[in-house]
Amino acid sequence: MKKPSQEQNKIGDCIRGEKISAKARAIDNPRVTEGSGRDKIRKTTLRGSAYCVIDLPVKWILDKKS
Repeated sequence: MKKPSQEQNKIGDCIRGEKISAKARAIDNPRVTEGSGRDKIRKTTLRGSAYCVIDLPVKWILDKKS
């Protein structure tokens, strides 16, 4: 993983992307939750030195910048 341009490290900080890479010492078992409509969303928690990087931003963010 490459170093991000800016790290967010306060409680409540969020990241959003189409593809996010993550690494951590422990990963809780994933759970399926409700998404929009019929979509199913998988949710998990990373613990112990958790680190995430956006590999592919959300498409509407790319469209907004151009």
